[in-house]
Amino acid sequence: MDKFIRQRDVLPQNKLAALQVTIIGCGAVGSFTCFTLAKMGVTNITIYDADIVAEHNLPNQLFNFEQVGIPKVDAIANTVYYQAQVDLNTIPYHYTREPLSGLVICCVDTMDTRLEIWREVKKYNPALYIDARMGAEVGKILVVQPSDPNSRRKYEEDLYPSSEAFQAPCTAKATVYCAAGLAAYICSMVAGYVNGRKVEGLVVDWVNGGAFPA
Repeated sequence: MDKFIRQRDVLPQNKLAALQVTIIGCGAVGSFTCFTLAKMGVTNITIYDADIVAEHNLPNQLFNFEQVGIPKVDAIANTVYYQAQVDLNTIPYHYTREPLSGLVICCVDTMDTRLEIWREVKKYNPALYIDARMGAEVGKILVVQPSDPNSRRKYEEDLYPSSEAFQAPCTAKATVYCAAGLAAYICSMVAGYVNGRKVEGLVVDWVNGGAFPA
């Protein structure tokens, strides 16, 4: 039996299997995004993250108590293989300047890191660049067509150093429903991309309820 029969008329498995996806940062949003894409049928996934699973990651990231103390990339790779039989390409360090193509999804914590990543990634013109930004109960997903100068310019207007970003207290930075919800929106954007639909950014607000154009 076709294991994807329940989604066969919605998600083209041949296109998902051929898709190349790179996720930079596999913490809150990144771990749920990676997991969901693999369950959808994406099999070519590369993940970058230099961090180790800590106990404070457990409430809002896709890790369990037995994974505390191991690299995040190994932890999520084990979970994804067990749940979806997909082997991830794991890179246990920060993205620097490696050439990237296909879809690139940025799920890092700071604006300074986003600036550094974009400075390198834009040189390679991946097919689509998605930048996910998360607060405790709000989130923002920006979508960039790197080959389109107007799209690049609009995105760069929304880049700024960490010194100018709102600094939430450490006790109000992340919730699991925000992380998993943003991941769901990102994965729906990937589905839209492979189905030839226009993909646009969103602001998501779980306090007031709703998603709005970014």
